[in-house]
Amino acid sequence: MAAIVTGKDAVIKLGCHAAGTPASPSSATLWGMSDFSLSFDRGMIEQDLLGKPGNYKTAGALTVEGSFTQCRFGASGSAPTLRNIVEQTGSFAYLSVSGTTGATNSLTWYFKSCQTTGYDVSIGDGSTITEASIDFTVMNPKDITYTAGLIKG
Repeated sequence: MAAIVTGKDAVIKLGCHAAGTPASPSSATLWGMSDFSLSFDRGMIEQDLLGKPGNYKTAGALTVEGSFTQCRFGASGSAPTLRNIVEQTGSFAYLSVSGTTGATNSLTWYFKSCQTTGYDVSIGDGSTITEASIDFTVMNPKDITYTAGLIKG
């Protein structure tokens, strides 16, 4: 089964919070984004076996990483992701990332324990847009579940 999903009705929300107090998706900040990606990867563990046909194989650890480009960098609310990578304390210890692709029966996700892993800001003159490319990773991929289109962790 294959499908193409467009970003026409997509919604992505970000918020910072202290440990033990995840930000509610309804209280997250909406920013202008020009690009967003979310990638899931599960490795494979393989061990040679003696006296048996073939090798022992099993699923490895799950990793979830994402990236987005904030095209309205400098607008109100743009500091939390930068403070999350620099301070990592208090109200900026964790980043929550939630969103939906917006279509009927669409993919929806809510990750409450993320960490900003990269931050690249491009600043130009009056004829260019100042933007930030921000990378993040999910801190607790072992707790991620999938139920009826909702990925939660």
